[in-house]
Amino acid sequence: MTTRFLVEYLCTALAAGVIGGLAMEVAMGLIRKASGGQGDMILALGSLITKTRENARRVGVIVHATVAIGFGFVYTLLMVTLAYTGMPQALMVGLGVGAFHGIVVSLMLVWVVADQHPLEEFKEADLLIGLSHFAGHVAYGAVVGLVVGFAPL
Repeated sequence: MTTRFLVEYLCTALAAGVIGGLAMEVAMGLIRKASGGQGDMILALGSLITKTRENARRVGVIVHATVAIGFGFVYTLLMVTLAYTGMPQALMVGLGVGAFHGIVVSLMLVWVVADQHPLEEFKEADLLIGLSHFAGHVAYGAVVGLVVGFAPL
């Protein structure tokens, strides 16, 4: 019984993290397109690590996917611990945690990360970029909640 739950948890959390990460990128990409193309999170993340545009997209994709999967495990564990793995509770928890996570990340991005970024194009993060990250994290949380809510946990 424990082995079955562990396998279900691992598979659900992995799927939630991957699909949630894709949803986040789609949400942020739509906002980026509507705003004229500013704020490529994958490129900004990768270049924060590489300190250059060269290979930044590849590094950004790897880091973002890894972090999305990691947070998928954290969000799923939280929902399992709270016993909110059914619908609509899992969706509500996902939305709430995603909103909180989005606020924290947006504030850190606008107040701390942008000042320290090695590329000039990412040194200024305006309100739209902060809102984009907030929306992306809410989308992530919602999708993780949906995956967990419909999974056999």
